[in-house]
Amino acid sequence: MNKIGVAIAVFGIVICLISVGLIIASLDSFASIEDSKIYDGKGGEMKIEGYSEDGWLIVTMEGYYSNGKDSVEEGRNATLRDEDCDFVKNFKLTDGEGEYFIPTCSNSDDTTDDGWIHIGVICDSEGKYGSEKKGCPDGIYTWDTNGTLINVWDGDQVGETLWEGLTRGGAGLFSCCCGIVILIIGIFLAFSLQEEDTSQYYQSNTQNSSSTTSGAKGWDEREDYIHREMKEEEEEVAEGQIEEATEEKKEEKKRSGEYEAPPPPEY
Repeated sequence: MNKIGVAIAVFGIVICLISVGLIIASLDSFASIEDSKIYDGKGGEMKIEGYSEDGWLIVTMEGYYSNGKDSVEEGRNATLRDEDCDFVKNFKLTDGEGEYFIPTCSNSDDTTDDGWIHIGVICDSEGKYGSEKKGCPDGIYTWDTNGTLINVWDGDQVGETLWEGLTRGGAGLFSCCCGIVILIIGIFLAFSLQEEDTSQYYQSNTQNSSSTTSGAKGWDEREDYIHREMKEEEEEVAEGQIEEATEEKKEEKKRSGEYEAPPPPEY
């Protein structure tokens, strides 16, 4: 398999693992939304601290919106049924000096049809549901809900938790898709591309080196052969010169009357 393709495939697997971690983190974020609940009951006392000048609290109860919305589109609100709207207008939250519950029959905060509806707010120090910014001084408050079960949530914390969960979940899904695509590309490259055969490369270089070396050796042998021929020619020339000198010497002796004694007879 091609090493580059394998590396790309491994990178895709790593991205997929990261995406799984992000999705798990998003689920944990949605699960931690329960930490935003500060009251659960059908009436009675509730302690409030830290909402006199900052933050706001959402009040919910069991029920469904009149328009059956599971999401709030831009410029539109989720609306309570008429009977529910008339009913929650009788809810009261008091501290002995005033009332702090603000009914909201139409709102854009709660966007799910999960069997719980947003019926109002308290401690609206930011003026989200009215021109008057009415925070809640620290103290003990009393609920009167006609025996209806309600939950009270920290509005800012709910919003941050939902945004964190959606962001992590979206990032997880996006990275998962990217990881799968990269993994597929890596697998394709790993099996489609041919790995370079280094043994053939070294074998080719060895053969080239051998041929070069053998060629040099042959030339040396050829050069020795040429030298040997030249030497033989020189020796032949020298022998010829010696023979010519001997013949000339004999001719001179004959002309001068000098003769060599004949060899003795053989018996």
